[in-house]
This record gives sequence, C-alpha cells and structure tokens, in this order.
Amino acid sequence: MKINYKHTLHTHNPTSAGIILPFVFKIVNPKSVLDIGCGNGSWLKVCKGLGVKKIFGVDGIQVPSSEAMIREDEFLKYDLTKALKLERKFDIVISLEVAEHLPEAAAEVFVDNLVCHGDIILFSAAIPGQGGQFHLNEQWPNYWGEKFKNRGFQAFDILRGEFWDDENVLWWYRQNMILFVKEGEEAFSGFEYSKNILSYIHPSLYQKKVFKPQYLNSKKDVLKSILKSLKYLFKR
Repeated sequence: MKINYKHTLHTHNPTSAGIILPFVFKIVNPKSVLDIGCGNGSWLKVCKGLGVKKIFGVDGIQVPSSEAMIREDEFLKYDLTKALKLERKFDIVISLEVAEHLPEAAAEVFVDNLVCHGDIILFSAAIPGQGGQFHLNEQWPNYWGEKFKNRGFQAFDILRGEFWDDENVLWWYRQNMILFVKEGEEAFSGFEYSKNILSYIHPSLYQKKVFKPQYLNSKKDVLKSILKSLKYLFKR
C-alpha cells in the first residue's frame, strides 16, 4: 500500500519521546523495543539513549538516510496492511499515531502485528475529526480497546493524565496515548486497568478546530485588502 506522508522534524523529533519514555521505563525496564510505524526512528533513538540494547523499526515509508535516526540494519520497510512476522518478541512495542493511516479493512491485521510481537504496547491513534496527513481510519479509543481486549490485553490509561498539561509533549500524544498490556503482566500488577477508555479531546485540538475558520476568514480579508490596494496602485 502506497502512503503519501512527509516526516517533518517539527513533529518527528525526540522531544516528546524523551519526556514520555523515562516514565514508562520506570514501570518496565525494556531490553528490546519494536516501533511499528517508526517514521524516522526518533522514538527508537531515545530508547537507545535510555539504554535499550535492541531496537527495531518497521514502516511503510523509508526516509532518506540523511533524515533517519536509526541505522539501516535496524529498519524494515514493510506494507503495514499485511501480516508481519519478525519471528521474535520485544519487551515493548510502540505504535504512535500510525493506525489511522491504514484503511479500516487492515485494522485487525494491524493489531495482530502489534500483539504478536510483544505483551506491552504503547499505542495512540487519531480520534474522529483530528485531521492530519493521509488519515483513513480515525476512531475513538474504545474502538481500538475492544480489539486489544479480544486478544487478551487490558488498557492502562495512566499516561494521558500524567502528561495532559505538559506543553513540551505534542498534544496528540497527550490526548491519545494508552498502554495495552497482556493480562497477567507482572510489571503492571500495581496499577488498575481501565474497563472503559474515555474519549478525550485535548484543548489544543479544540482550539485548532474552533479558531482555524476565523483565521482563514481573517486571512481572506487581508488578501482582499492587499489586492484592493494593488489595483488602486496600478490605476495611478
């Protein structure tokens, strides 16, 4: 499947990962991490900096080597709508803001690809109306929660509240991040799982949607004013 997506450093940089991952790694200290939909490898770069020995990234798009933050031998270009079998498991599997870029017909396969490679999944996906590049399947969190539940995974909604007001973390992570964990995973025995995942809309998204039309209208007014001035000048 061909995906038209541009990885920009504004959104694909290590800043958010550098804040979130140390919190997650206090709960589970991974020796291996897989990122499905890794982009330029920014999250894996942070993992390596935090001492993770084995990292690996998979994505449907391969960024130029000058933009990649992981080595070529740590990456696999692969169609994420297809079943993925790496023949090994990882301590943590990451997939952030990826699932919405795939057609709904691929949702079951995609979740299978996550759970067959690890028992702890750091997951987020765009909600309806969020918008973005090449979004095909925006869903509320419970949509994904049910799919993980059907595979024996529980939701731990412990990240959104922790980082909700942290402006150094990109708002879509603060809004959408959930940990899905295989039932019985010892590292999470001290946490209460979420039977129902609440649907939140972050104020940053709300403001973007509410004020964008006003901005566009004001921009049109400015352009009209400029054109009117130019016409006046050319008449002189």
